[in-house]
Amino acid sequence: MKIGALVLAAGFSKRFGKDKRIESVQGDEPMLLLTIKNLARHFEEIIVVLRNNDQIIADLVLNRFQTSRIIIHHAKNSIEGIGTSLGSTIEIVAERKWKSVFVFLGDMPYIKQETISKLKTEALTNPFNIIVPKFETETGHPVCFPNGFYEEIGSLSGDVGAKKIINSNLERVMFVKTNDRGVNLDVDTPIDIFDN
Repeated sequence: MKIGALVLAAGFSKRFGKDKRIESVQGDEPMLLLTIKNLARHFEEIIVVLRNNDQIIADLVLNRFQTSRIIIHHAKNSIEGIGTSLGSTIEIVAERKWKSVFVFLGDMPYIKQETISKLKTEALTNPFNIIVPKFETETGHPVCFPNGFYEEIGSLSGDVGAKKIINSNLERVMFVKTNDRGVNLDVDTPIDIFDN
């Protein structure tokens, strides 16, 4: 069963104050590259969603990984928000015949390898469920959506992400407990960067 990863990295880092995707974390690794590196060994194909004019970031990603498994998608109207970026990408996911898609955020570089492995195992075991990690009382990322939800994802727009799909399909959601706080750690401001 083919499960792919989609990395949303088309935001504008307004709260960060500069392009956080290339900000160094854990040494000299740019944040977006560390995020991709953490998930790369777990997926056959990875779609990285960037802004329309992001050729420099696209080149950075492709030069770092140099693999045909990485697909760059430039979201034309990404300025509208995360929902628009995600909605515009799901068509590519469907074309590539992924049975399920894990949605990662480009500003979440602290998710552990074993967490990704555990979530993917759950997705393979429960192919019709939405898989959501949970640290203590908080849900996090990445979230896995089976192909039965692609049409709903494709209708997303603006700054509303897929959380509303989760909330309206709770009977199909499987929450996976983890002791990995990385599933909740997104880098919104420079103070969120730490060496763990």
